[in-house]
Amino acid sequence: SVGPFFEWRRGGPINVKLAGFRNGTVIDLSTSAWKYQIGLEGEHLGIYKPETPNNGTWKLPPQVPKMKPLTWYKATVEEPSGNDPIGLDMISMGKGSAWLNGQQIGRYWLKRSNRVGTCVGHVGECDYRGQYYREKCTTGCGEPAQRWYHIPRSWFKPCGNTLVVFEEQGGDPTRLKLSKRRISTVCASVAEDYPNLQGNATVHLKCPKRKAMVHLRCPENRSMDNILFASFGTPTGYCGSFNVGDYHDVNSLSVVEKVKVSLNLIGFGRVELGNVSLSIMSL
Repeated sequence: SVGPFFEWRRGGPINVKLAGFRNGTVIDLSTSAWKYQIGLEGEHLGIYKPETPNNGTWKLPPQVPKMKPLTWYKATVEEPSGNDPIGLDMISMGKGSAWLNGQQIGRYWLKRSNRVGTCVGHVGECDYRGQYYREKCTTGCGEPAQRWYHIPRSWFKPCGNTLVVFEEQGGDPTRLKLSKRRISTVCASVAEDYPNLQGNATVHLKCPKRKAMVHLRCPENRSMDNILFASFGTPTGYCGSFNVGDYHDVNSLSVVEKVKVSLNLIGFGRVELGNVSLSIMSL
């Protein structure tokens, strides 16, 4: 949290005194020899690994401690059904690390953004052009910078999965939950002057006629049921809220619907729709 060049920063105890003795004595420990201990004892012991013997390390209290800093928590969880991506919802926690079956999910920190200026409802509703200032295009004010932490399904066992969390600041582990990310709508927008993301500058020089393309594909065992919007021209808006612009080919939607939707794939390259020159295709 201190930024780069951590090894250059000098710190540690400066003025340390022990007080509160009955006779009023104050013991000055400022000049005593101090040592740093790197890491946590729990990490050295590997208590986050399922195969590590308990040896009295874990204890089951009458009630789960809440808002207690520097605390290890362990629970047995089951894998959510289906094939959708899984995320660990950490909204009730503060700062720390998490493991599933010995695999580290990562560091988490529910750092909330500052409330500055006027928040916009969606990032697409703001115009980023012009001079920058702090209050411009703020979104999610007061919300955590990251709430869900992805867990690969390959980390789960058929049953008896061990979730371990080390909380540094204090949180409520009883509100931890596994959430599934279900994608119900996909969208994209591309223009003829967009670069080809599949190649680099060298490929572009060798194949100057290669244009950017849009590929929309459904997850496994799912198919596209409906196409809500398609515009070949100059549509406006953003993903999830497109609108027809000044130039629009009226056949855009019908052409898209004729694509082989049954294959769960929609692809666009250099397609001519009527007499309208290629500009932007949005879905």
